[in-house]
Amino acid sequence: MSTKAMTKAAKAAAAKIRMFPRDATKDAKFRMTIPSRQAYPVPPLGPNLGSKGINIAKFCKEFNDRTKHFKEGYPVPIDLYIKQDRSYYFDVYWPTTASLIMRAAGVNKGGSYRGFEWVGVINLKQVYHIAVCKKNDPRNKRISVEQLCKNIIDQADYMGIAVVKH
Repeated sequence: MSTKAMTKAAKAAAAKIRMFPRDATKDAKFRMTIPSRQAYPVPPLGPNLGSKGINIAKFCKEFNDRTKHFKEGYPVPIDLYIKQDRSYYFDVYWPTTASLIMRAAGVNKGGSYRGFEWVGVINLKQVYHIAVCKKNDPRNKRISVEQLCKNIIDQADYMGIAVVKH
């Protein structure tokens, strides 16, 4: 094929892409983790949302209102959906399991070497309470509390936090 023919084919393909955008009917989805009750219109949150055309002050007020039942500072994952008309909605999930485990153990950071460095200890009662909290998360509604406890114990072990019976 000649270069001229490939160029025409490439132009036709580009025109087709422009005419029929792939995401014209879908909302843009972004995943973020923001500390609960601490959303402020400052970097990095402000510029990220501002570049997408979102009213930052309104978002921060709404986010802080929806996370007021969490303790301040817990990292809360959200799914943010931005529509074509720059309106948005977001789903708030429970704080991350790692942050709940670290708060229960009273440490700021997990261990560097799995199985060799233990930085904290939690008991099975704390594991159960974390599992019950995570059960309220819509993403975990089909998982049993027993399986959530096993997952939390595995994650704590991976983080260098020992789990004891009492």
